[in-house]
Amino acid sequence: MKKLLPFLLMPFVHAAPLSDEVIRNTAREIDEILLAEQKDQKITPMPVADDSTFVRRSYLNIIGRLPTAEEARSFLDSNDREKRADLIDTLIESPGMKSKLFNYWSDLLRVKTNSETSGLGWHVWLREAVETNMPYDKMVHAMLAANDHSANNPAAGYYLRDRGMLLDNISNTVQVFHGQQIGCAQCHDHPFDTTTQMEYYQLASFLAGTEYKFEGAREKIKEVIGVDVDMKNRMTGGGKINKKDRKAYQKQKAAMAKQKAEMNRKRNEAKDLSTVFRYHNRNALSDNPKKQLKLPEDYQYEDGKPGEAIEPQFLFGKKVKDVPPGKRREVFADWATSRDNKYFSKVVANRLWAYTFGYGVVPALDDWSNSPDPLYPELVDYLESAMKVTNYDVQQYLRILYHTKLFQREVSHTEPTQGFAFDFNGPILRRMEAEEIRDSFVTLASGNIDDNTNYALKESWDNYVESFQFVMNATPKQIREIDDAADKAELDRRRFQKETAEMRVALRKAQESGQTKRVQTINLQLRELRDKASKKYRRGSMSDTTMKAQAAVARRYTPKKSSHSPFQMRSSEIPAPQKGGTFVAEFGGSDRETPSSAHTEATVPQTLRLLNGTETAILLNKKGDFAKTVSKLKTPEERLEQLFLSLYSSYPTKEEKIAFLPEVKTLPSTQAFARAMITSNRFLFVQ
Repeated sequence: MKKLLPFLLMPFVHAAPLSDEVIRNTAREIDEILLAEQKDQKITPMPVADDSTFVRRSYLNIIGRLPTAEEARSFLDSNDREKRADLIDTLIESPGMKSKLFNYWSDLLRVKTNSETSGLGWHVWLREAVETNMPYDKMVHAMLAANDHSANNPAAGYYLRDRGMLLDNISNTVQVFHGQQIGCAQCHDHPFDTTTQMEYYQLASFLAGTEYKFEGAREKIKEVIGVDVDMKNRMTGGGKINKKDRKAYQKQKAAMAKQKAEMNRKRNEAKDLSTVFRYHNRNALSDNPKKQLKLPEDYQYEDGKPGEAIEPQFLFGKKVKDVPPGKRREVFADWATSRDNKYFSKVVANRLWAYTFGYGVVPALDDWSNSPDPLYPELVDYLESAMKVTNYDVQQYLRILYHTKLFQREVSHTEPTQGFAFDFNGPILRRMEAEEIRDSFVTLASGNIDDNTNYALKESWDNYVESFQFVMNATPKQIREIDDAADKAELDRRRFQKETAEMRVALRKAQESGQTKRVQTINLQLRELRDKASKKYRRGSMSDTTMKAQAAVARRYTPKKSSHSPFQMRSSEIPAPQKGGTFVAEFGGSDRETPSSAHTEATVPQTLRLLNGTETAILLNKKGDFAKTVSKLKTPEERLEQLFLSLYSSYPTKEEKIAFLPEVKTLPSTQAFARAMITSNRFLFVQ
């Protein structure tokens, strides 16, 4: 391997971001490794791209949106020799960089903001981890070792996302963090890999003690009802009943009956009070040291017996013995994120290479064992070393990649064939991601809104945590009050559901028989019923205690109204996955069902939406910044220049002026021309 720079031999610790010199020298080293291999294989690198291509690519790749016309103009007009390096460093430190990176991690990890309260907490936790640039290994370790209720430890959302699906979760974990597809081994030895079913179960055994319980709730109920743990022993008086002494016997028997009745009463009260805590288990993790994972009853291999309890063992690397049952998940997290782990560092380094250049040095990001050999194995090793030396600082690692000459080259004329190694004579030509298109529209309509934060998500989570803590510290009297309110709310909910269902049946019958007035009457009654139900649970109708406990008692805690309108926020500020019919969903945004499920496949509805959709209408109406600016320009030359800077990040060439100036003579024709530009490949693709 080519001799690494001196900084790669330094201890694996750094207290501050790497210096500009180290960043640029490391980027240069990557280019030299690539060029040397390309020379040996007679691969000709693409030339360096022009300023217009570079500035547009930098904004889209680093912060996930187009530059504004002013930002593009400022860069293009600058004569500073270091302007490219300075632009990269500026964008790396910007809020937009965090916005785009959060979209990437939440897609890879399948974060669902609204799929249980724990999903909201995980979203907020992950967003803060990105904002504070938490080292990647620390971020992953926190999720894999998570325990307790999500209100106390939001990183538990990683496991709660797959609640009740232990074996599926272990498969996703190995795929995401180690680049291995071992899912087939869940049912039988892997047909295309060396992973056996036994090895799969040995790895999954690290999570065997995982239960979705919150012991704090059980202890709180005991506190409220006053359970005495020694009561059962004292029911017999600590010894045998003396039947010879009838008087004593009758007295003791009566006392036992009274105690038994008291125990039954307390048991029934505990069952009733569980209403207050019924959703706590859905948002909590605990470890049961006695619980073991067993082989399935249809296990058919000679290395184990059906139903046999399995001891935990790592999938690759060093062997482990005598894992403390209460620390299995922590030991698993240590192994999964270790610097010595065979794949952990390499896989994330390769993923972020693909994030930057459009394709992995190792082609199969999720299946290294079955991936074709990379064209540049030395580069794979170097990238791993760079990731370790940055101390898993993703921001600094990406900064290195963006400073390479490769990032400045024109895109390759060759499209990579999926599953085959690529030569990286230039970055990959790609279509903008759904969030990039939407966020570019938002920027065009509202200007640079990268700083606009949806504080409602964190405020909602903080309110939930505060409510949770209030319940856990409530007095017995308050818990009983909360329980009574919850019981009444449940009865009201069932009554409302029943009445609504009956009215909907009547509505359907009225619609089928053409009774127009009857349909109108029932719709009015439904509206009144909904209004009546909502009024019952407004702030003024509840006691202070009930109000404070409401969030913790509900199954889901719906976030408050956003701090800004949707078209004044980046996609990262909107709960995900976004619903069907939204712009992001229409253009291939992730459904968060599988890791990295977003796509950029073109469809006819996408084209129609670009031409006639709400987003384009907002962009072109006079309320948006883009339309306002264009409408104020007096000459066709000014209008054409503004369109090109805003949409293509370039000045129109002499030939383009001759061809397109007639199209922007009037404001209506300018708007029509802008629609055409928005649907063009030059706009939609990142060159």
